[in-house]
Amino acid sequence: MFFRVSPFMVSIKTDMRLYINMKKLGIALLLFISGCKASPSPEKIAEEVWQREVQYWDYVMNNDKAGYLTLWHKDFIGYPDTTITRKDHISDWIGELHNKKGYTYENNLIKKAVNPYGDVVITFYDEEDIIKTSRNEIVSKQVYKITHTWKKFGNEWLIIGGMSALVEK
Repeated sequence: MFFRVSPFMVSIKTDMRLYINMKKLGIALLLFISGCKASPSPEKIAEEVWQREVQYWDYVMNNDKAGYLTLWHKDFIGYPDTTITRKDHISDWIGELHNKKGYTYENNLIKKAVNPYGDVVITFYDEEDIIKTSRNEIVSKQVYKITHTWKKFGNEWLIIGGMSALVEK
């Protein structure tokens, strides 16, 4: 017995194969998309790193050298003043701000720019050091221009380089 396949049956089989293949492709795409993380926007990255700068100065205000050191990469190198400094001496200046009897330290940050480049971000800002007496009188006010280069390691932003300069009046 000879069985003939009608053109209509061929069309149904082709349509079914196409439908099954499209369904497989759709499932594969959904699995791929659900496994991909959306990259944060440059604005979100900039704000995340700026908050690390704010945290930096909170550590300074609270004389928290241990917390402060968590912000720095182990291979950091920079110019916090006139000499090149590595991580092992980056917090040396903090204690000096807090051991002047009868005086308090405050600061003010003026953000100028935060530039993200993927997993590297460069911050630029002015920082005012303000020394006051116990009667809240300003004794000293100095302004520094500061830049830090931050790099993301895993889920953490760390400072890998930086520089500051006193603004002369």
